[in-house]
Amino acid sequence: MDDREDEARMRRILGSDARELTPPAFDELSARRRSRSSLQGSLTFTLVAVLVAVAALIAGGQLSEFRQRQAASSASVTLPAGATASPSATRHVALPPVVARPITRTSPAAQVAWVGTYPANQNGAGAYVGIDPSGKIVGRLSTDDGPYWRSADGTQIFAIRDDIRAYSALDGKLARSYGPIAAGRAIDAAFSADGRWLAIVGSAAFVQIVGLQTGTSQTTPLGHSASAQHPGLRGNDPSTLIWSSVVFSPDSRRVYTLVDWGGPGRLTAFDVTPTGLVQRATSVDRENGKTFAPCGGPGLTARVVENGATLVTFCYVDAQVSFIDLTSLNTVATFRASMANPFWLAPIFTPDGQLLYLHQYPSFGDAMQVVDLATRSLLGPVPTPKQLTDPGPFAWLFPVAYAGGTPSTVPVSPDGLKLYAVGSLGVTVLRIPDLKPVARLASDLALSEVWVSGDGKTLFGTTNGKTVYVIPENGGAPIKLDLSDQAGYFIASEHG
Repeated sequence: MDDREDEARMRRILGSDARELTPPAFDELSARRRSRSSLQGSLTFTLVAVLVAVAALIAGGQLSEFRQRQAASSASVTLPAGATASPSATRHVALPPVVARPITRTSPAAQVAWVGTYPANQNGAGAYVGIDPSGKIVGRLSTDDGPYWRSADGTQIFAIRDDIRAYSALDGKLARSYGPIAAGRAIDAAFSADGRWLAIVGSAAFVQIVGLQTGTSQTTPLGHSASAQHPGLRGNDPSTLIWSSVVFSPDSRRVYTLVDWGGPGRLTAFDVTPTGLVQRATSVDRENGKTFAPCGGPGLTARVVENGATLVTFCYVDAQVSFIDLTSLNTVATFRASMANPFWLAPIFTPDGQLLYLHQYPSFGDAMQVVDLATRSLLGPVPTPKQLTDPGPFAWLFPVAYAGGTPSTVPVSPDGLKLYAVGSLGVTVLRIPDLKPVARLASDLALSEVWVSGDGKTLFGTTNGKTVYVIPENGGAPIKLDLSDQAGYFIASEHG
């Protein structure tokens, strides 16, 4: 189908006089972005993405331009601060060899998938349903008690509302209560890799750290600008934090809070001690020569990489990738990946911290970019191969394949060697780093998202309806489980 046929079809859908579409304000997306498990939020998000895409197709013919970019060869480009990525004619790319990770999430609780379910008419509360590798429902949690986060080892589900409660991921039973959170609500939460700590950023401008083994809790105020920017949000209380993140270093010895990433950003570093957090340093955008690129919308993902030396952030709104040196607390490089419209890319960090894959929504042209985080090089975008026998580098197999969007999961095997792409032809197993297709699972199923069990032996796939499939990673026959309500997002330890 050529470009004119695409545009004609869009006009028939929208009406012959359709010329301009205005997507909803970001404040309508913000709450839904925070509650990843809400199916209603997922549907609204999808509608926004489609509206933006249709507007682009009609107004500017961007589909044609994107196809021309796809036809270009893959590129390897090292970018200075502020640069915008574009492909070059270089065909041969070099990615760092993958570092296999030990598989440590072997307990039965870490193999249970938890997926949100919601009444189709939105009447009544939804529930999170626990499903084990045999396809049996083992527990339920009310959506009203959330939002929820999953522990680093995958064995517990934490509800953080007025207080902090830990439920067993094996059966959904209450395991422990940790008392109240500070005033306000939880905006973001993170677990240390060693399983000892939970850190929470709250709307009342605080960071709270909880000792998961000792039950101790400490709350530290965070600096916050009354002039913080939150584009699209109306009537926001200037004393309240909105767009903020918290992240641990890989060795669990430090915590970083990035407050007001809509601007002016404030990055604070804390040491994690047996008695709580000790502030080391803080930097504010445009003060004392420090700069942090703003993210003008409700969506930012952050990871600490390079053995704790660098904080990497990805903004869903403009595809900006920033590298922040954690010694000086200052941005050392920033660039934009190729993205025609907001929220078209899904960020997928590999477990070894070496690569950041950026997958474009299949409906808008299935393509992949990858960032080498050590050299700060961008490769791609590359087009989708047409044959099963096509080689890499880092290319998707089918014209429709989903790896998350704004994902509730990061569909990578626990050892970091494989990435799972789902779509209308089941699950494609792709080799990291080049994404060479190596296997196909459940090829007769149409799936929308996949969660990988802690030991990597089982995949759980959702559909656009009420069905969840349990898929053995070794290629065995899938188990079909029909739920009473619509299936939504998974609760996952790693997410975009």
